[in-house]
Amino acid sequence: MSTETYVRNGRHVEITVDSDPTGQCTWSYTIDADGFTEMRDRPLDSFEAAMQAAKTHANAKADALPAGNAAQ
Repeated sequence: MSTETYVRNGRHVEITVDSDPTGQCTWSYTIDADGFTEMRDRPLDSFEAAMQAAKTHANAKADALPAGNAAQ
């Protein structure tokens, strides 16, 4: 399991990518430690692909929210 945190649109984003014994990777994230979004039903073949998919999804969601107050 690997976790990456960063600030996007003033929001704290935390992404977690996990792999199963077959090497399939799934992802999940929180924004401002509120709510939980995950993609478990369509695993990807690599860590990099899963992290990129999670970032794309999380960034779109963070950008749709009003700007937060987190330090850039």
